[in-house]
Amino acid sequence: MLRHTNSLFAPPLLHTVFFQQALALGDAAIGNFVQTVLGYKVKQSMRNPMLEATSPSDFWGKRWNVLVHSVMKRGVYKPVRNYSSAIVASLAVFIASGLFHEWLVHAVIMYNRPSSVATSEVLLGSNTAFFVWNFCVIVSERVLAGTKGIKSFGRLIPQMFVPFLIVMTSLPMAHWFGNPYLKGDFFADYEKCLFLIRRVEV
Repeated sequence: MLRHTNSLFAPPLLHTVFFQQALALGDAAIGNFVQTVLGYKVKQSMRNPMLEATSPSDFWGKRWNVLVHSVMKRGVYKPVRNYSSAIVASLAVFIASGLFHEWLVHAVIMYNRPSSVATSEVLLGSNTAFFVWNFCVIVSERVLAGTKGIKSFGRLIPQMFVPFLIVMTSLPMAHWFGNPYLKGDFFADYEKCLFLIRRVEV
């Protein structure tokens, strides 16, 4: 049982941490270059969501890829909100984000990779499903946040464990997000400049 649990959660957790750190590293490198060379002040995109998030909505709304969040808010949330409720507008944002990632899977992986890449194993639609899942997590947060049980539980949990619990709400479905990138050999590019953890068959 323990071995099964480890095989289920450990690889997605490692991939999630690596993916966030890879994005943060790229964001920091480009930002520092622009500020140093061009003198423009750059807005930080990744605000350490893996270690400082206080809730799922804080993770996705204020810390994870803030630049894209701003674009989605102006381009999707506000227009949809003018004609519907806030929850429908939020759902539209998560679906749009999922479809954007599906486009990345097509453009970056399926059409620009050698024939050796097993594109037949790439689960199209899985990225959208992952973002819809996290929309459901945020809705659940809003529904349960004011209940006595959740408030009592929140007071018992040390703050340092809160980001871990937030990540755990997405971890069961992390393979929906990571599958196209792993099966499409997306991380092979990172191997040229970063260390990667690989499973060794024995």
